Amino acid sequence: MQLEQLHLGMVVPQQNNLETSNSIEQSLLAPKLVEQESSNFRLFSRSTIKLFKLDEKANCPEVVLAEVLFWTDGQPILTQKLCQLIAESEGIIAPGKEAATVQQLVQTRLINDWENQLAAEHLQEIRESIIHHQQCDPLLLLELYKLVWQQGEVAIDHSPQQTQLLHLGLVVQQQDLLKLGNRIYQSVFNLNWVELELSQFRLFSYNTIKLFKLDEKANCPEVVLAEVLFWTDGQPILTQKLCQLLAESESIIAPGKEAATVQQLVQTRLINDWENQLAAEHLQEIRESIIHNQQCDPLLLLELYKLVWQQGEIARDHSPQQTQLLHLGLVVQQQDLLKLGNRIYQSVFNLNWVELELSQFRLFSYNTIKLFKLDEKANCPEVVLAEVLFWTDGQPILTQKLCQLIAESEGIIAPGKEAATVQQLVQTRLINDGENQLAAEHLQELRESIIHNQQCDPLLLLELYKLVWQQGEVAIDHSPQQTQLLHLGLVVQQQDSLKLGNRIYQSVFNLNWVEQELDKILDPSFAETTIYNNPITSSNTWNYGATAPPESRVTQRFWVLVAIAGLMLCGSGLMVLGFSVFKWLQIEIIFKRGNELLYQGEYQQAIAQYNNILKIDSNYYQSWTNRGYALARMKDYKQMLQSCSTATLINPEAVYAWNCRGEALYNLKQYNEAIAAFEQAIMLNSKDPVFWINKTEVLIASKQQDKALGAVNQAIKLLKVEPQNGSAQELAIAFSYQAKVLLQKQQYQAALEAYEQSLKYNPKYFAALRGKGIALQGLNRDDQAIAQFYQLLDRPQLTNNQKAETWYYLGLSLCKFRQTTRAMAAFDQALKLKPDYQAAVLAKQVCSN
Repeated sequence: MQLEQLHLGMVVPQQNNLETSNSIEQSLLAPKLVEQESSNFRLFSRSTIKLFKLDEKANCPEVVLAEVLFWTDGQPILTQKLCQLIAESEGIIAPGKEAATVQQLVQTRLINDWENQLAAEHLQEIRESIIHHQQCDPLLLLELYKLVWQQGEVAIDHSPQQTQLLHLGLVVQQQDLLKLGNRIYQSVFNLNWVELELSQFRLFSYNTIKLFKLDEKANCPEVVLAEVLFWTDGQPILTQKLCQLLAESESIIAPGKEAATVQQLVQTRLINDWENQLAAEHLQEIRESIIHNQQCDPLLLLELYKLVWQQGEIARDHSPQQTQLLHLGLVVQQQDLLKLGNRIYQSVFNLNWVELELSQFRLFSYNTIKLFKLDEKANCPEVVLAEVLFWTDGQPILTQKLCQLIAESEGIIAPGKEAATVQQLVQTRLINDGENQLAAEHLQELRESIIHNQQCDPLLLLELYKLVWQQGEVAIDHSPQQTQLLHLGLVVQQQDSLKLGNRIYQSVFNLNWVEQELDKILDPSFAETTIYNNPITSSNTWNYGATAPPESRVTQRFWVLVAIAGLMLCGSGLMVLGFSVFKWLQIEIIFKRGNELLYQGEYQQAIAQYNNILKIDSNYYQSWTNRGYALARMKDYKQMLQSCSTATLINPEAVYAWNCRGEALYNLKQYNEAIAAFEQAIMLNSKDPVFWINKTEVLIASKQQDKALGAVNQAIKLLKVEPQNGSAQELAIAFSYQAKVLLQKQQYQAALEAYEQSLKYNPKYFAALRGKGIALQGLNRDDQAIAQFYQLLDRPQLTNNQKAETWYYLGLSLCKFRQTTRAMAAFDQALKLKPDYQAAVLAKQVCSN
């Protein structure tokens, strides 16, 4: 097999910048590119063989890899899957058996019954991208693909269909021709598959035309049907109704008149005065499903639908409201976005309709007064309700709760006392001690939706909310963060500005609350911790295990930012051989956009951008890497591992890809493999302290204390020798890790000194403050440990988990200090904060004896 055949689809490193490459003639550059390509391929081969241990599976691993590439043509996911199958197979591949062995694996584990095989998800995505394509007519895509199959090659004409097939990888460009893609794609998406899919499209068209006799109503019935689908987007009932109208219409539709004829029928017989038209029942059912929805608050449904109208599209967040609108067909999903549904729905349920329905909900005064009998509680019930709405701004749950409080209150509200009465109820029964009040569950859910938001980085949400508080209003920019705050009701839109939401929200989620929550995120001392259940052997003997937290939440943000910085510096250092400068620039723009979204915490949208790049160039390893980091923030570590491994497969020298892979393996608890990945990153760049810190965390998890100590010492050395912005923060973390290892080795004095060093760089670091107390316990200086834990409990910003843990360790020292009553009280406090705290339960039992 020739080298150029093997290397088809591999990337070629470009050391020069764009201006330099433009100034060099292709004829002069070609010999260097060939030499570079050969070097890169050899590097790829060695890395892939080592990565999947092919040298342990075959006497001639290079031949095995050549056979893999014969089938995959270098497509990263397929190459990875096939190498994985070989690595997991039994026995050694004998010389001369490479082709047969690989072919058998391809046929039995990838192609046959492919929907249930290892690469099923990847292949299914390609199929869905064709059959439900949003940019091109799927019928035209299939027809073009069929033509390539039949003719073997098709001349390049840069049509949208050709571009899409190239993006999907179903065809490849060779000089000025399109030819079929890799052999696995050819075997799965073969001519029989094409004919079957085409038959489904044709069957629909043929049956519909015959059913409604459109061939008798038009010279070009297929064009008429296409115009019908333009309006209905395939919605079955609307398609049927419109075809029925065409069948009942008089005269023949002349060529060129199809669009106008269909549009006129849509406007006059479906949309105008729709309540009395042919599709009235269907459209009325949709309206009723919104206005009287049983699953969601109709007001929230309408507000969400209004938002889609105003913005054109919104990010998918799988909320109940989004699910309902999708179910009703009022919106459709395109990739990770929601957009307006078919054009008939858009015309009937337009923005004027939305505003009208919303006004009906807002004009509920009379019904509300009657429902809660406010006319029996006040001489001026309208004034009372106005005061309620002054506080709730019409928020349904808060309005209901406050009206309920008024209905249950004693006495009659005298004229002029409405404002004071309502304010007193709000303050005493909703806001003060909010966790135990009537609206506690609703307010707690709202808090959780901010602090653990799945669509946006909570840090960015809080920063934006803080900005609204400080400035009073913020200009609308339709960012995901603004959309989320609007959706939650913490802010409201007034013309082109965002302002604070209702006064109850303002009182509960005030500026002090915002600052406190920001401190918990920004200050590592408030990060989540791992509580170790220390074994207790007897009432007099206490064994202290590893107790410092892994600081994963703190360092993961640092890892992501470092990776972004590094990858943005290298930009797009790779170009696929034969790519035009236009495509190269296109990738650059998309990559930058994806990085910005990743930095802003908009992970789903960032992944969508990286996926767009990979459709253009599946070997763009930087996109695979940063896609992995985005998946990490979504805690999808399996997909993260696949993405980052693909990056290392494409470019074995991609240092941040190896780091990304190590993080994924660590989170999947595959510690040995994670260590190997971080060691590879260190081998490529031994001066980056982040890689050493990451390696330390894995070594600690795998109980390799001596190696962990060596790794963290190296990180500290690097951070001190090459100080950078933020290095104080990283030094605090590094010394905390050092102390954690020393605690595991029961070197308590050295651990205490390391914690002191950590606090030198960050005096508020909870892990170090708590660790210092534990080290003092280990040195039997329990009086000092007690003082340390009491001092820690005085900090107002501690989370409940941190408080529980501190009470637990305080109880241990009090028990050792023979202050049993106070120790038992400390353990009770820990269990009150964390009822399932088994270590505290056990410690309490031992101490009581």
